[in-house]
Amino acid sequence: MSGQVVTELCGYKGDTWEIELDGERKVYVNVSVVEEFGLRKGQTLTAAALEQITDADVLRKAKKRALYLIGGREMCRGELLKKLTKTYGAEIAEEAADYVCELGYVNDGEYAPKLAEYLIKHKRWGVRRVRYEMIMRGLDRELVENTLADVPEEELDEELITLIERRYINKIADYDDRRRTIAALARRGYGFDEIKRCIETVLESIDDGDDYDEINEE
Repeated sequence: MSGQVVTELCGYKGDTWEIELDGERKVYVNVSVVEEFGLRKGQTLTAAALEQITDADVLRKAKKRALYLIGGREMCRGELLKKLTKTYGAEIAEEAADYVCELGYVNDGEYAPKLAEYLIKHKRWGVRRVRYEMIMRGLDRELVENTLADVPEEELDEELITLIERRYINKIADYDDRRRTIAALARRGYGFDEIKRCIETVLESIDDGDDYDEINEE
């Protein structure tokens, strides 16, 4: 089987080694890959063997990048996979993502409730927008649905009421302002029924709950 001969093998920069093939082509890989494949000067490498060597080096880089990414912030497997795929391709990205999952650094089951809590309590988004965001980040739809099903309605109402009191308290007494407030809250992912319920709760607390039903009738 024909191949290319390793005419030179030496350190290049840091942990990077230079492989010279047939006195012309040069390939650069990490020293760990040199050791893994037992590379040596005078060795003949087939095209398939060389591809394995270069793929191994790319995978090493992808794993390193994966660890760096999750070191910056917690994320789910799907989100990590998307970021890795852009640079390393789907197959290598899958292997790198599996690697950090096996190490226990990425756990979608633990991450999903944390993300939901952040979006609900800090972003103060409604369930509809939270669901969309979680799925867009790469979480499994069934996991997302189960996670959100565990959030009590009372907790969601509490966050919405707080939002109304802090940002819209001066915009719910006037008919037109109230309509705009409802539209704004709907864009944040809240449903009309919960918006109506929570605005009524706030209005009752300030003894000004008249005429709200007019909005619902139009």
